[in-house]
Amino acid sequence: MGKPAVYSLPDTGNPPGEGLRPLRLAVFVTHPIQYFAPMFRRLARRPEIELTVLYASLIGAEPYRDTGFGRTLAWDIPMLEGYRYRVLKNYRPRKTEGFFSFLSPGIIREISRERYDAVIVFGWACLTSWLAFAGARLSSVPLMLYGDSIPLFEGANGRLKAALKTLLLGSLFRRTSAFLVMGKLNRAFYESYGAPASKTFFVPYPVDNDFFTLRAERAREHREALRARYGIPPEAVLLLFVGKLVRRKRPQDLLAVLRRLQPSLPYLGAVFVGEGELRPWLEAEVARGGMRNTFLLGFKNQTELPEVYAISDMLVLPSMREPWGLVTNEAMACGLPVVVSNMTGAGVDIVRGDDNGFVYPCGDIAALEKIIRRLAADAELRGRMGQRSKEIIRSFSYEQCVEGILKATRSATKGRVAGA
Repeated sequence: MGKPAVYSLPDTGNPPGEGLRPLRLAVFVTHPIQYFAPMFRRLARRPEIELTVLYASLIGAEPYRDTGFGRTLAWDIPMLEGYRYRVLKNYRPRKTEGFFSFLSPGIIREISRERYDAVIVFGWACLTSWLAFAGARLSSVPLMLYGDSIPLFEGANGRLKAALKTLLLGSLFRRTSAFLVMGKLNRAFYESYGAPASKTFFVPYPVDNDFFTLRAERAREHREALRARYGIPPEAVLLLFVGKLVRRKRPQDLLAVLRRLQPSLPYLGAVFVGEGELRPWLEAEVARGGMRNTFLLGFKNQTELPEVYAISDMLVLPSMREPWGLVTNEAMACGLPVVVSNMTGAGVDIVRGDDNGFVYPCGDIAALEKIIRRLAADAELRGRMGQRSKEIIRSFSYEQCVEGILKATRSATKGRVAGA
């Protein structure tokens, strides 16, 4: 089947109330994800919870080939420390994308044998998630869902697929005890399928705010030296793109804006962080257009990213399909103004026009140009918006995630959680 990891947790000193035992909570997620490992550690420290995270694979904690980045990577932060986990047998270990990836039928037996009080399943995009749904139902274990779907992209796959999706998700959601919602659009998605408001609980899509804030603040003390490392002039005003260099992310829109603005704003430039199929094309366009202060830095791991945010002046996320966009959270924690397209989920919840950033129509280069021109010309505005970003993102923290999960489990298990 799978085996528990060897781990140790600090004694919280706060045992559950007399006569109550901790809730035995299982979480299924296909593989370790850099944004969720810190959340699991915090959740595991709560005395009300006895947490077990179920993985079908350890990619991410172990090196793997990421097809989007086009390279082998492993995250350079602790991914498996501080919480109990099990690794289920995976019958498709070499397949990491698609519905039939991460195939672990043993999850049905795991849920039944371990007698969990509740199960959280992250998403429904792979077969093993649906096997987890079946296991929860067969064992009469309350099911909670945590997914990133939003209404913006509904109907994009044709009528037949849309009808099938409505049938399957409608049936699934009727049997779901709690929905963990990451934002307003995600909540609207669940409610469009009939999820009652009483079953929705706010569990924001998180990054480690403290990690990014503290490291960026330290890096900013040496900003000119860090810029010099990459050959970036100290006076340059830099747009920042972070993500896979693929068509869906539209990194080419930054070049289009630079092409328009550099004749009148020669100090304006851009930094691209990431790898992907568009990198050769982007490099060729930069060279062909003679664009100044434009740098493609390649992939940067978690511990390297705060420095990149610190040397930049604003984040631009021009994606045409982005259920959330966690680089927005990262940039805000690092004190940057943020500019995102209206096809990003984060734009509804954490980007506030004329406060900490702007939302513009995806693909509208003229609208993006107008925003960038305003920000590039006004250092005081950038500073004020960056400070507001740090203040706003504090409300989207791991602490809120943990509290939301506890509220959801109390509801799903009808008060059997310690301290309910």
